[in-house]
Amino acid sequence: MPVIFLFLLLVFFFQMTKSVTNPEELGGLASQMTNDYGHLALQGRMAAATAEPEEIGFQIRTRVQELGHGCIFLVQKAGALQICPTDSYTKRELIECARAVTEKVSLVLSALQAGNKGTQACITAASAVSGIIADLDTTIMFATAGTLNAENNESFADHR
Repeated sequence: MPVIFLFLLLVFFFQMTKSVTNPEELGGLASQMTNDYGHLALQGRMAAATAEPEEIGFQIRTRVQELGHGCIFLVQKAGALQICPTDSYTKRELIECARAVTEKVSLVLSALQAGNKGTQACITAASAVSGIIADLDTTIMFATAGTLNAENNESFADHR
C-alpha cells in the first residue's frame, strides 16, 4: 500500500529534522528512509501501470521520481551534517530538504488519490447497495415474522 510507505517516509523526515541536534542518529534514519522509498517506488510503478487514464499514471511515475531525487538530497545533507555536526548552515539545509521532501510526498499522495477516484466511486456504490440490501433483509425478516404492519391504513404503494 503506497500510502503506508508515504506515511513512514514522513515520519522519518520528521525524525531527521529533530535529529539535527543528535546527528549520530541520521545514518540509521537515512538507511530506513532509503528502504521505505524503495518499497514506495515499486508500489508506485505498479500503481502507475494500472492507472487510468495514462496521464494519471505519468503523474504518479514522475512525482515518485521527484520524491526520489528529494530523498537523495536529504540523505546527502544528513551525511554532511554527520561529518560536521556543529555547522548551522548544514542544519538549515537539512531542514529545508526535509520540507521539500514533505511537499513531494503530498504531491505523490495527490496523484495516487487522483488515480483512485474510480475505485472510490465503486466502493461508495457498493456500500450504498449493501445498505439497501440490509434494509430489504430487515423488511423481509419482519414480513416473515408477521410483524410488518402498515400504519394508518397505508399501503406499500404509498411509499414507492
